[in-house]
Amino acid sequence: MKWFWNQHEIKTEITTDDADKVNRALEVDQFCKGNGEPYAEGSKRKFNDALRNWFEFQNVDWTPEYEFSDTEAKKENKPDPFTRPELKQLWETSLTYKSIPSYNNLTPDERDRWKTHIAQELGKPKETVVPDDWDRINNDWHIPSLIRTARSHGWRPDLVGRMKVQWYEPSEKTIYIPEGEAPKNDTHWRADLTDEGALALDKWLDQRELMELYDGRDVIWLTRKGNPYSSGTLNDLLRNLMDEAGIKSQGRNLVWYSFRHSIGTYVFAETKSLKVVADQLRQKSRASAEKYVHPLPEVKREAANIM
Repeated sequence: MKWFWNQHEIKTEITTDDADKVNRALEVDQFCKGNGEPYAEGSKRKFNDALRNWFEFQNVDWTPEYEFSDTEAKKENKPDPFTRPELKQLWETSLTYKSIPSYNNLTPDERDRWKTHIAQELGKPKETVVPDDWDRINNDWHIPSLIRTARSHGWRPDLVGRMKVQWYEPSEKTIYIPEGEAPKNDTHWRADLTDEGALALDKWLDQRELMELYDGRDVIWLTRKGNPYSSGTLNDLLRNLMDEAGIKSQGRNLVWYSFRHSIGTYVFAETKSLKVVADQLRQKSRASAEKYVHPLPEVKREAANIM
């Protein structure tokens, strides 16, 4: 805690975002011994274990991005990438994962707001919108916009939790991450969205304006309870999507950070450039980007078939 206080802020409660910062600082040897020497792998593992045990006691899910082992050769049980078909499955599943809020769960004021939106979507007068039209829409862009943009840009949990509406420039289909806001970086970043990702985000921001939950809030995505997303809630969401999509882990460590590892793996396979990987993942160095590159699952399967 003393190291965290010195580096960030004095606080008495540990959040999953705080734990992510400690975990990354251990990985790059920013969190060191008092004499400036880096901790051994075994010591780093103990920090991870202590944090994991704390959150388990609090009944909070936390998955570190970086794992450490007492045996150097055993280094890390780091997140595995999704396959390309699995990434497509997650996107398609997200499109039907949640509908617009149930008619019976809305206040009269919220129903009135949604009637305007439904009338526009269905091309009918607002006064003719009926409860059955809620079922016709069944199209909530909250989760699709989050999954589609994460699939292309590998948002870290703490960035998802602080991503703001004003960072997005719809006319350019670009998110501008201000200096000091991107985790692990003190410079601004530009994230150019795909057409599909921009369309999903545009639709979500239109819906978001109608939701009382977001009144006076500038964060793009909030949980149903009105809290910023964390690694725990994002991993819960991902597990639900995987279950619905029928994606099996089969011994792989598939977590929210798997989006970043998928990007690193497939972008490098296409470009053979760690610089491109670093730019896409908002990493400062090629060495950091290299940690996200895995052997292609397709190549590993072909290698097994050769034998």
